Amino acid sequence: MDELLTTDEPLDGQSDESLDDVAVHAEYRRLVEEQAAVRRLGTLVARGVEPSELARVVTEEMRKCVGAATGGLWSFDTSDEIRMVAAAAAHPAVLATGLARWPLGTRTPIEGNTLATMVHRTGLPARIDSYDHIGGAVATQVRAVGVRAAVGVPIFVDDNMTGFVAVGSVQPGPMPADTEMRISRFAEVAATALVAGYREEQKRRLLGEASQRPFLIDSLLEGRVVDRWSLCELASALQLPVNGPFVVIAAEVLAVESEALPEIESKLRSLDAYSAWRLHPDLQVGIVHVNSGRRLDKILALVGRLATDRVGVSALFDDLRDTPHALHFAKVMLRGRPDVASPIAVFDGSILATAAVSAPEVMVKSIGNALDGFDDLPDVEREMLFETFRVWQDNDASVRSAAEVLICHPNTVRHRLRRIEKRTGRSLSRPKDVAELCLAFEVHRRLM
Repeated sequence: MDELLTTDEPLDGQSDESLDDVAVHAEYRRLVEEQAAVRRLGTLVARGVEPSELARVVTEEMRKCVGAATGGLWSFDTSDEIRMVAAAAAHPAVLATGLARWPLGTRTPIEGNTLATMVHRTGLPARIDSYDHIGGAVATQVRAVGVRAAVGVPIFVDDNMTGFVAVGSVQPGPMPADTEMRISRFAEVAATALVAGYREEQKRRLLGEASQRPFLIDSLLEGRVVDRWSLCELASALQLPVNGPFVVIAAEVLAVESEALPEIESKLRSLDAYSAWRLHPDLQVGIVHVNSGRRLDKILALVGRLATDRVGVSALFDDLRDTPHALHFAKVMLRGRPDVASPIAVFDGSILATAAVSAPEVMVKSIGNALDGFDDLPDVEREMLFETFRVWQDNDASVRSAAEVLICHPNTVRHRLRRIEKRTGRSLSRPKDVAELCLAFEVHRRLM
């Protein structure tokens, strides 16, 4: 009996409990190590280390935490290529071999049955449990490095997939089932490395000299900004908010190299309105941030006081990538009939007005048949009929309301409208004809 009590063999149930304790302890140690690694990476981010160094450390920490032989970070620079950003390996020889075959910065087509293809297509984690029977140039390179299985996880920035991280094993068989979850934590930090690297590249390209400010403004006016990262960097360089609303203001220049709106940028700044301006031989063009309706009224009042000639203003817009369209509408406002009461013409952004000015040459040509019937009239009489139609249209097609605005008898309005019907060959009782006439008169008012 004493021998049974003093034996080293565990009693029933104790063996399982001990094994459970070991498993729990191992899992605890693993979580602690991962958290420590993420904290170290967070410290590097806060210190503002070079993006290339941050990417390298992210890859190495990720590899260590999952016990992988290799690790890598790639970016999706285009829709059909990946670019190697960072690499890590447990053994220097493996890293040297990998970098010799796949140097940093290498661009590789996204094709075949590869991790990059699967991640890019689905936006989800992917794995390859064996490269033994996978064809293609990329798979051949992977086997040459010695990797036999791999797991990859996408990297997202602002809901856009910008790259992926991956770890590889040189042992036969699939990698552990929780590998995707574990390296996902590092993908978040990898996103920071990609963003930082992109920003550094953009700053070098866009912000080399203060003299590049006109180039930056032209990039917005001409629509050369295609993604949100470039937009954020460019807006920051121009001291513009990223989010609107904005307007584009185009002022006619009377003399070469003279400002149509002298010192407009500093004067707008006194109204707490940020703006960026470009002086061209015929126009002075500005992108102006407007943070409230009342602020727009103050901006237009200031522009009206400074203007030496006509000024066109776009409708409000929210996305700086829409700046070229807004510039088009501001320029169109300069072509319309001048208002004797104000030098400023503001585009209202209505569907009718947008349709009228979106393709000016086409629209002017298209309305010729509709308005040719007025060519033989004196200018004053023709303008009287056009004005009657516009007032009738703006007052919900009410003859009585139009007569009140025009200060005439309702029968006079009816007579003028009948003359318009006769000269255009269209009936104001048919919706399609009314729509055509509304567009024709809008084109005439805006463009002719």
